[in-house]
Amino acid sequence: MNRKQFLTEVEQRLSPLPAEVRRELLSDLSQHFDYGLVNGQSETEIAHQLGNPEDIAQEALKEVTNVDWNVSPPLRQGSFARNLFTFLGLLFLNLLISIPMMATLWAVWASLTIVAVTFVAAPLLAVTDYVLNSTFYPTKFFFSITLTGMGLLLLPGVRYLLLLMVKGTVQYWKWNQITLRGAY
Repeated sequence: MNRKQFLTEVEQRLSPLPAEVRRELLSDLSQHFDYGLVNGQSETEIAHQLGNPEDIAQEALKEVTNVDWNVSPPLRQGSFARNLFTFLGLLFLNLLISIPMMATLWAVWASLTIVAVTFVAAPLLAVTDYVLNSTFYPTKFFFSITLTGMGLLLLPGVRYLLLLMVKGTVQYWKWNQITLRGAY
């Protein structure tokens, strides 16, 4: 296997990696070929010494995939005044605007959930009323069935709203942490 074949095979197997990382690795391998050629070795001998292109690519992929790309940014060592004003600004933003707004949104979600569950349970309440009072009103029973239908329609919306609320709350608190660390 000559230099071109060797490097082409390694490059094809490294396709999942970013272009910059691929270029760097291929440059290193090319330098091995240059060094070997200067020392009187043939391209085939150098390729044999480097090993199997598949093994080289697998090792490189393993090294890169072990890198943690989601590491939070380190704490910026800014001035004391900058860190203090960032902290105070976030404190007032959270206390005066964000926490009351989030509490309101969560209360609305809890209210909608209670309404949906109560609507779904309406026929049970109608049957309980019949058992306790021994009077059957068809209007009351059919109204409770209508409420059950409305409750069943509300439940998926409440679930979707819960997912949005959790995602938004988590993202907001992560933004607070990143801001305090000094990434912004």
